Amino acid sequence: MTETCIAESSETLRIQQRQLLEGRRAVQMFPTGTPELPLPIGLDRHVSARGVFHYRPEQISSSQIESLSRIGRENEFLNLGPFSKADVVDRVNAGEQLLCLAERAANGTEIRSAAATASTIPVQRQYFETTKEPDSSIEIRGLVDVLAQRLDSLRG
Repeated sequence: MTETCIAESSETLRIQQRQLLEGRRAVQMFPTGTPELPLPIGLDRHVSARGVFHYRPEQISSSQIESLSRIGRENEFLNLGPFSKADVVDRVNAGEQLLCLAERAANGTEIRSAAATASTIPVQRQYFETTKEPDSSIEIRGLVDVLAQRLDSLRG
């Protein structure tokens, strides 16, 4: 679960790129297998085993991205809050139910999502609420539902 990211729709990637260009996110990830958008002027690019990252060099360095990515802490620079996938897996292995927190644009497009459990949701939801797009909404669903919706958006 912690090694692979499912590709995001082109609409999601365009929203994230706009956030990056506007300075509301420091890094955008294109997981391995995800078509990469053109690198905007003024941004830098980092390639790792997990994918390609476009980033604002005044906010984060390539070495920071590589270091955090290598230890599974991409949540720290992808606006996903304080819990990594590994943190959530540990809680699920201890008996908690796997959930997903997702931000959706007014038209329903996923902007970002993070694995969660009932005990992590309050902190994650607060983080998402304070960093979300003005007219987007935050939803809590089963992880399988969110992943199925993401896969559907890639097909259509």
